[in-house]
Amino acid sequence: MPTRTVTKHDFLTALGCKTRAWYGMRDSGGAPTPADLLRMQEGQDVHRRAQSLHPNGVFAGSIEKTKRLILDRAVEVIFEAAFTVDGYTARADWIRRVKGGWVIGENKSSLFNEDGPKDEHLEDLAYTVMVARHAGLPVKCCELVLINRDWRLGMPDPDLFVVTDHTADVLPIADDFNRLWDQTAPLLLRRSKPSPRWCWECRSCEYFADRCVGVGISDPIFQLPYLREKKFTELTAMGVTRISTIPSEFKLSDLQQTAATAIRTRSPQIDAAEIRSALDSLEWPIGYLDFETLLTAVPFYPDIAPHEQLVTQYSLHVETAPSRKLEHREYLADHARDCRKELTARLIRDTAMCRSVVVYSSFEKTQIRGLASLLHTYATELAGLEAKLFDLEPVVRRGLVHPEFGGRSSIKVVLPVLAPDLSYADLDIGDGGSAVAAFAKLASRDATDEEIQTVRGALLEYCKLDTMAMVRVLRALHAMA
Repeated sequence: MPTRTVTKHDFLTALGCKTRAWYGMRDSGGAPTPADLLRMQEGQDVHRRAQSLHPNGVFAGSIEKTKRLILDRAVEVIFEAAFTVDGYTARADWIRRVKGGWVIGENKSSLFNEDGPKDEHLEDLAYTVMVARHAGLPVKCCELVLINRDWRLGMPDPDLFVVTDHTADVLPIADDFNRLWDQTAPLLLRRSKPSPRWCWECRSCEYFADRCVGVGISDPIFQLPYLREKKFTELTAMGVTRISTIPSEFKLSDLQQTAATAIRTRSPQIDAAEIRSALDSLEWPIGYLDFETLLTAVPFYPDIAPHEQLVTQYSLHVETAPSRKLEHREYLADHARDCRKELTARLIRDTAMCRSVVVYSSFEKTQIRGLASLLHTYATELAGLEAKLFDLEPVVRRGLVHPEFGGRSSIKVVLPVLAPDLSYADLDIGDGGSAVAAFAKLASRDATDEEIQTVRGALLEYCKLDTMAMVRVLRALHAMA
């Protein structure tokens, strides 16, 4: 069995919660989701393209080869330079030889931003610098390689990147990390787990409910909607971790108070007047609209920017009058080309008869505005469509607080409660991330004809269920009003 070591992910996780990091080092995890696989493939593609910045670079990939290449003065750039020391391991995307030492470079699939890089990117680089220094590498500079938003398909690979020096930002972070060197690895590598404690990271921890401090707690304070870290800290400082034990005098927002009441009493809190007032603004015929999109670091089509979001699909259920049979219309782009103009023309035609168009969240509004700014010919019609939009999510959030929602109001949480007979579980594509990954696979031309037909059918089925879900949620709300 290979010797366990602390990786960058382990160390950075431990900054927030050592118990979570300890569990993560020992958890093989489940199979990656289609969205996970897409991100990994994108990362590999970006790394491969970034190597074009240093055409004379030599691949290492192991500790021993890294050592040999460092000693070879003829080698200027080393890709995937590996370091292990004192139980820590790191791998630099590349290191470049300069006078008196080395430059460490980190490639990221994120867009370059004039306002500066994300803190997490600096921390990733700082960890690598820390380990490389302990392994004896004299680090002189630190560089980030990010995506150039002006790059377009067909341009040379080196033009895809913006390289920026962040030595002044990274070295102080590496020094701060280094103060934890003697304690973090021994703590994470020992056989017994660190003593767990409630912390802000618990809210998204995969071990919280079944292996850690959340075991047996059905009403953790994280179920309060819009809970902020400051209020969380105030509650835990008082020893309060459950909604049922929040003191009556503790100040909560109206929405948080309603959610707390629902969770304490295990009974839905329904504001019929709020629901009725909102739904009274709907006008027939009513459309129910949902978009799916494609977003990739490296675009598949000409004249598309890196990370530009393209609408690729829509589903539209139309209800001409109460209790009338639903009509369904849909569009799925040809994955071999950018079909936004065609999609927009069809969308305008299909929604023309609708007086109100129900959506769930502001996503569709954002995408419609994006289409309008791109396709000026359709700007007036798209503005008219935007004016018809009715966001159902705020109606649920304000009018129905259900204990089984857990303080949330996304449609994936709401639907099983209000329409338990509708389920995404049996679909081949059952979530937005998988839909993006599926369309990206088609766009990459990495699918057989049979796979193409299967995937396209699954995409249509998924998007159709999204709009049917809105139909059912709205009908459930009508019954409450």
